Amino acid sequence: MKTHFIGIGGIGMSSLAIHLHLEGHRVTGSNIEANERTAYLEKLGIPVSIGHHSSNLPPDVDTVVITRAIPKTNPELKTAMNLGKKIIERNDLLIETIKRLHPSIAVTGTDGKTTTTAMIFHILKKLGEKPYGFLGGLHPAFEHGNYSKGEKGVVFELDESSPVFSKYNVDHLIITNSRGDHLENFEGDVRLYLKSFIDLVEKVSGVVVTFADDELTGDLGDITFGVGRGHFRFLDRQANGNSQTFRFQDPDGKIHAVKLSVPGFHNCLNALASIALLSSIGYDKSAIIEAVKDFQGVHRRFTISFGDKKRRVFVIDDYAHTPEEIESLLTTVKEVFTREKIVAIFQPHRYSRTLRENGRFARVLSLADTVYVTSIYGAFEKSLKVTGLDIAEGVKNHGKTAEYVEKLEDLIKNLSPEKGTVYLFIGAGDIIDYSKAFIEKLRV
Repeated sequence: MKTHFIGIGGIGMSSLAIHLHLEGHRVTGSNIEANERTAYLEKLGIPVSIGHHSSNLPPDVDTVVITRAIPKTNPELKTAMNLGKKIIERNDLLIETIKRLHPSIAVTGTDGKTTTTAMIFHILKKLGEKPYGFLGGLHPAFEHGNYSKGEKGVVFELDESSPVFSKYNVDHLIITNSRGDHLENFEGDVRLYLKSFIDLVEKVSGVVVTFADDELTGDLGDITFGVGRGHFRFLDRQANGNSQTFRFQDPDGKIHAVKLSVPGFHNCLNALASIALLSSIGYDKSAIIEAVKDFQGVHRRFTISFGDKKRRVFVIDDYAHTPEEIESLLTTVKEVFTREKIVAIFQPHRYSRTLRENGRFARVLSLADTVYVTSIYGAFEKSLKVTGLDIAEGVKNHGKTAEYVEKLEDLIKNLSPEKGTVYLFIGAGDIIDYSKAFIEKLRV
């Protein structure tokens, strides 16, 4: 089988490309620009063309894989359609793939799904299992960062951003929470959004775990976890810098202590969800708790990319792009770095989200001491009547220093590093590239 991926450098597309390549398919692809994933794919022997041109499409290709972000005007897609090639959307290809790799464990939800997926995969490996794995991020437990070839079963992250996620058939499922972050893809109707979760749950053949405190999906689970409620109940926690210990009560009333090597209350919930599912499908609780102890965070989830302890200057990269995620991030940073000034550099992601969450972004960003807000990373959305300036002005209204910076390169050029400061680069766009440039500046 010969398969061509248009947009192969995306985190979801690249994992599928690696999977097919390692399964013996001939894989090619193109991407609008070079990135870490395209470089890695080429290292594996997958040819990648930078830029989209009709000539990129191999004449003998059997299948062309696209995402919803690929417009019909794309020259490669137009050529494939004219030639009558099979065209399949990424989600549909993943659905087909998952059907062949059972038993399957899927993790979906608005927040925490990437970390929880990585946690489950890490634990299963420590317990001697060899599942396949597909991740919407990069983690060292996965042989190829966002993908691992296995022997039996699969653990994968299930994107809930459009109704297509309800088409998956999985054996076991975790729903971390549901906040309608992509409600515009559900006709703006929370009922349609909830129905998609219900349709997904109804097809699950095994255990469904949900967050008991979630208003929409909390009651959909066979097993629940929550704060002081649910079958698995979070009780309390003790933070210790970059690590922490928390306690929970299991369905039998027994209390357990869990040590984590990652900070943040949200990671306690991610771990509790993982423990709830894995123990409910037959794994020993004590073995799970032991296995999760040395779990390390996913790349760009509270990643300390630079640290100068002498000057107390640190750079943290984080993919947070919703108000709740940013609030969790800033709360965790203030917990770990108790003496340092916090400077947040935020790149809003998507016009629709920025418009919908404008006031809430301003409120949570005001947890930082100084805030810089950049122009919006559109992620293929059409521009709406909102800018990063609106968020910056909102932060000022909360009594904090804030500045709108149209271009990130101008900010990096003019930002003078200060002792005793943590610089947070926050967002799901290309802000990571500017974080790297700032780190180079710090190293001079």
